[in-house]
Amino acid sequence: MKEEKLSAKEKAAITRDLFERYRRGETSQTENEIIESLESTVIPEKEFEITDELLDKLETETTDFIFKKVEKPKKRILSPVLIGAVASIALLVIGIFVFYKPQPSQHRVFNKQHIATNSIKNIKLSDGSEIILNSGTTLRENSREVWLEEGEAFFDVRSDVNQPFVVHLRDGVTVRVLGTSFTVQSYSELPFQEISVVSGKVNVSTQNNQSVELIANQQATYSVTEKELSKKSVNGMWKAGWRTGTIVLENATADELRLRIRQLYNKNIVFESRTDTMSINITLDQTTVINEVADEIAFLYDLSYRITDDKIVFYPKNAEDVS
Repeated sequence: MKEEKLSAKEKAAITRDLFERYRRGETSQTENEIIESLESTVIPEKEFEITDELLDKLETETTDFIFKKVEKPKKRILSPVLIGAVASIALLVIGIFVFYKPQPSQHRVFNKQHIATNSIKNIKLSDGSEIILNSGTTLRENSREVWLEEGEAFFDVRSDVNQPFVVHLRDGVTVRVLGTSFTVQSYSELPFQEISVVSGKVNVSTQNNQSVELIANQQATYSVTEKELSKKSVNGMWKAGWRTGTIVLENATADELRLRIRQLYNKNIVFESRTDTMSINITLDQTTVINEVADEIAFLYDLSYRITDDKIVFYPKNAEDVS
């Protein structure tokens, strides 16, 4: 049976995917060698002006080069999002080799990874910007571009009009700023991501071309299930209060309450009744003892509770308390 050939659009999509993985440091050694040998083949040695003709030429040469080097590329199903984002391969290639300024080593690593496990972690970037990671957060950074893979982070970004600061989140959400301070919440166990601004201006966009601009005391929320981006007014300092151990929950779900109690007190919450309609408004502070927190939750929602070594169990007042 004759093997079906890849279309030009499919080749371009696969090539872009390869470069995006390379930029994130997720490619294999063989893939690294293929991409790094591309620089001397298609990137002009002298100064050049980016024109439509140059981009067309580089894009054709890039995809041809990649598919000559990759052994027996196979046809595969590609998502509409990936296919729709292929243009322009050439700009991505130029960005990698000109703006990322690759070093001679074949084992170059673009990103530094930072992990905050059980405590808050402070990071200072080479441009003077500062990042604070909440516990349970994983972030990779490369100068003024970061990837928040899991968790929550506060950014205090130094202004640079020539180079925006970019934060990449899950589900194709991107945050772009010049100089500002803001906090981002992106936990995989919660069905939303939040970007809240303390000062300055922030642009938030999605892979399906939604975009909002935020100023101080505004928040963008991306619903993972509905794939919708919304905007509302908030208290930016409250949203960033976790840096000092204070968390303000407004209309929060039981899932978010579970997450915050686990962060502050290392205990799991169990509700022995339905929680899908709960809308929780409470301020949590790490200096408050867990019994007082449990008392308040029980009072607000007319529940009883018991505390064990690793969890707090809430149950209806008329239910039998069985340990």
